[in-house]
Amino acid sequence: MKKTCSSLVCLWLLATTFSSALAADVTVDSSILAGFAKRDVSGASKEKLVPATQFLGLTAYKLLDGSLSAHFYGWGRTDFADKSYNDAKTTGSLTYGYLQYGFNNANSNVRAGRLFVREGIINEQIDGLSFRAGLPMGLGLSAFGGAPVHNVHINGENSDGKGDSIYGGRVNYRYKGLLEIGLSGVYESDAPAMLTHSTGDYRKIGGDLWFTPLNAVDLIGHSSYNPETQSFAEHTYMLNVKPIRHLVLTGEFNEHHEQSYLYSWTMFSAALNPNDKSRSLGISASYQVGNNLEISTDYKRFTREFGSADRTGGDARVKYKDNAIRGGIGYHYLNAGEGFAIGANPSASYHEVRCYIMHDSKSYFTAVDLLSDIFKEKIYGQGSSWEAVTTLGYHLTSTLALSGDFSYGRNQQFTEEAKALLRLTYNMPYTGIGGNK
Repeated sequence: MKKTCSSLVCLWLLATTFSSALAADVTVDSSILAGFAKRDVSGASKEKLVPATQFLGLTAYKLLDGSLSAHFYGWGRTDFADKSYNDAKTTGSLTYGYLQYGFNNANSNVRAGRLFVREGIINEQIDGLSFRAGLPMGLGLSAFGGAPVHNVHINGENSDGKGDSIYGGRVNYRYKGLLEIGLSGVYESDAPAMLTHSTGDYRKIGGDLWFTPLNAVDLIGHSSYNPETQSFAEHTYMLNVKPIRHLVLTGEFNEHHEQSYLYSWTMFSAALNPNDKSRSLGISASYQVGNNLEISTDYKRFTREFGSADRTGGDARVKYKDNAIRGGIGYHYLNAGEGFAIGANPSASYHEVRCYIMHDSKSYFTAVDLLSDIFKEKIYGQGSSWEAVTTLGYHLTSTLALSGDFSYGRNQQFTEEAKALLRLTYNMPYTGIGGNK
């Protein structure tokens, strides 16, 4: 925890240094969360949880010649009573921390440090370098390399499933504002051998597509292939159509082959057959009624090797006084077939009901959120679960807000659960001479 706190203090010092010495535009985001919860678990001792968490972010632009920027975000937590998560009472992490240099071409930059890489089928967190360049004739190129960011060990394993090094990239072609296609790949070496495969190397290649032939039609998606398993890992596609004003129709298709998609993730090794595949097919429609009401309905079909389910329902959302008052109500039903539930649960079918209302003004903000799940068959002797959450906050200044949450509920895991949370949020931008913007 000392190391984490030192890192967070360094971010504060960097903010002051950048704003005063380097004439940069600096933004500091800080949130302090202090929570309290009591849990009464059937067959176990009662728990008292008092965690405190600090989130801290820093963004500095126009460094040096104006083309360099710095981006940092991290958090640290300590428990003042029982352990709230895992086995450590103090922990923290640097979520990202990198320097970025932008070239004259707006689509070209280089980043160095801890960063996220999201390119085509690639979605990785690394410690290393990434580069993106916009080329003539609508072409683009990106590449990255470094080490995967390691997290806590997977339950029952002596590893988090990640390897020693990782690299990859993407090439793409864009035609005006109508079409973009890309080809990307990622390679991770020396990943620990897990139950789902015998080799420690992880590779994946794939293509992505964005196509909008008309203003009312938009298609986006990607497919990936795993050379190690010689099988497709996933297909994910979404189509949006606006046939008339205020009406949006959406269709989506998703398919995962577990062994190829969850290649080094042992969390599912004991529960799922690595040769299984899962698929979902969904449609939805939303319509804006006037300026203050939006209604939507949706249906999704889930299929797996060991069962299937259908989820259907709808939502209504309202707003008044220029969005200062917002509310909504929704209902969904998951009708699960035999075998769809994982584990000893008799059935995965349930009704879900939610309603909420929020009000925000210049001086204060408040919200009430009610959520209930009604099970088709009892789970651990409980026929339903529910939770009520209330929020009340006050804008101390234009950049500082103090708020609190209180929730109470009952569910199949806890016969009674009460939680309280106190939140202090600070967001302050500076000009290059240190004054408020």
